[in-house]
Amino acid sequence: MKKSSEQKIVIIGCGNLAWHLAKKISASKKYKLFIYNHQPNKNLADFKKLGGTVNDNLTNIINDAAFYFICIADKFIASTSEKITTVNPQSIVVHTSGSIGLDEIHHSNPGVFYPLQTFTKEDEISWKEIPILIETKNKISSKKLQEMAVFFSDKIIAANSKERSKIHLAAVFVNNFTNALYTAADHLIESQIKSKTLNFKLLIPLIQQTALKLNRISPSAAQTGPSKRKDKVVMEKHMRLLKKEKQLKKIYKQLSELISSQQK
Repeated sequence: MKKSSEQKIVIIGCGNLAWHLAKKISASKKYKLFIYNHQPNKNLADFKKLGGTVNDNLTNIINDAAFYFICIADKFIASTSEKITTVNPQSIVVHTSGSIGLDEIHHSNPGVFYPLQTFTKEDEISWKEIPILIETKNKISSKKLQEMAVFFSDKIIAANSKERSKIHLAAVFVNNFTNALYTAADHLIESQIKSKTLNFKLLIPLIQQTALKLNRISPSAAQTGPSKRKDKVVMEKHMRLLKKEKQLKKIYKQLSELISSQQK
């Protein structure tokens, strides 16, 4: 039998981040988990296996939880927060977005709990290594949210909404935009080389080594390649290879100019 001293935790949403939060919380005897989603969703079947209470609507959200995590699309955060009524003045309603301000939570005790990481359901997540950016309106809530965040990570950082939005923008550059370039590289190989052994996986050691270097030197110092060397012969050859890829040719030229300017 579970102890009555368990803190109740509510998660709203059933996407990738909601899954990893729920998985971590459900593994602890300190918390009692409640999952809510605005409608039926096939993902909820997996949440049920974690042992918490799962609901496919937002009409009867419990009012006595310690924390409410809103893990949904940014445009629905404000309206969803209005559906939460609490009887405990110390209950904290948080969103998990990098780009949305604290004031988008329409509750007397709002907060932000932003894990600076990309989440895919199938991945194993090492929570202790993930920076978590937090924000609240008062010291009492800040202390309480920090204690919750420490359950997940050793890297807890206070950041206001303006700071967090800029970190989120930087994250888009290093993650989403970089992955778009990986996708472009994959397309180039598949469309121009007819070989099963010459594929994108050959580039993985290069990607990993570049990332490892950033633990000891700055991104600028880690830069290599023809654009840094101003090797026009190689760059012009690359441009010819991209003759039929107009968008990528334009991006190649712009990124080469960016790299050159960064080395001054």
